[in-house]
Amino acid sequence: MDFLFALLLSFLPSHFRRPFAHHARTHLVRASVATGFFEIVLVAILYARGFIEYIPKASIGPAASLEFFFSWQGMVLAFFFLDGAVRLLAALAGQSLGTFPLYVAAWLDQWRNRRAKKKEQPPLISDLVEPDGGDGLRICSCRTRKNWDKWMTVMYEEKLYEIANAEIADPPRPYVYLLRPKPESKVIRGLHRYHPEEVFHLEED
Repeated sequence: MDFLFALLLSFLPSHFRRPFAHHARTHLVRASVATGFFEIVLVAILYARGFIEYIPKASIGPAASLEFFFSWQGMVLAFFFLDGAVRLLAALAGQSLGTFPLYVAAWLDQWRNRRAKKKEQPPLISDLVEPDGGDGLRICSCRTRKNWDKWMTVMYEEKLYEIANAEIADPPRPYVYLLRPKPESKVIRGLHRYHPEEVFHLEED
């Protein structure tokens, strides 16, 4: 039963597949091999049938195969033949790919989700920087810093800090970062030169 479900799931891009992937378990790559091969065979049969039916309609008999290939039907079938071939080769290499038209749908859905999240975010305002615990800093921002983790060193006013903690507060600055002076012995693995106005120039994902 899991393999049958994996057959259907193998046509989907990872964006749509993710919530159901656990049902497919280890069958997904094998299912992609099967559906990729099936797609190639089915398209080849449809292409041959369409070509045979097209021959009487061809303008130039000897060039009927070329005419059919460049017809809308021939181009669509050739596209899905290539789609199946790519999916089959990827599956044989151990990777499960969905069918290409659904990747377009996945991209549109991701774009729609990003726009919805952007609308939900508070308005852009400069960060609020306050002293915290003596030499520490408290930075309140309207945008999250995804790369601020325990490995990141933050430079502010020529002083070096490390991320001590992160909290969620009320709008308009719901993202709160607590910084403490960087120990002399700590190796700098990543350096962020911070400025309270940088929020206006952050790239949106």
